[in-house]
Amino acid sequence: MNKAILLVDDDQRLRDLLKDYLQEKKLNIFTCQDFAEAKEVLKFFVFDLIILDRMMPTGDGVDLISFIKTKSNTPIIMLTAMGENENKIHGLKIGSDDYVTKPFEPEELYLRIIKLLNLYENINQSELRIYFGEYIFDNKTQALKKNENEIYLTEGENKLLIKLINKRNNLVSREELADTEFDESELRKVDVGITRLRQKIEKIPKKPQFIKTIRGKGYMLVCR
Repeated sequence: MNKAILLVDDDQRLRDLLKDYLQEKKLNIFTCQDFAEAKEVLKFFVFDLIILDRMMPTGDGVDLISFIKTKSNTPIIMLTAMGENENKIHGLKIGSDDYVTKPFEPEELYLRIIKLLNLYENINQSELRIYFGEYIFDNKTQALKKNENEIYLTEGENKLLIKLINKRNNLVSREELADTEFDESELRKVDVGITRLRQKIEKIPKKPQFIKTIRGKGYMLVCR
């Protein structure tokens, strides 16, 4: 299949077993032992899919999901002993595409990997570029352009825009746009971020054409 998979887990025995098993299935497996190592690797390399443990000595895998999703649309499978429903729901809300609880059968994990790879492979090519007005957002490079000129966005602005794009033409609540477990200060940060985005995108920021306010509920990105 020639697909590159990153496996992040602090259990060396599990890493070795899964690497051997999945390489027999013709997948290219790369491994990291913890959060910090994975974060460094992901600054320089792009993978077709990432398998991610939840609790590691240098950080929580959920935080790594946020880091990944601001840079790419790579599918993620959480692989963890934390099987409680609230943990699964939290992982899925943050951006995990699937959730496998330890202990598990390697074949089940393999089938879930193939399902996700096929799903992403079959995404219509038109989804790779999102259009609104004169703007184009390239999902592959995570770059916003206007008339082929790239518009600089801060990491926070880019993250906000990606969340709006992922639910384009639909309401996105302020809570969904918040970075962390939200409180009023986090929600205010969202409003400030939206204001800054509008200043870069809208002709008249106070009368937005693309990033609409749904009063009392949140925001919506209007696309073609």
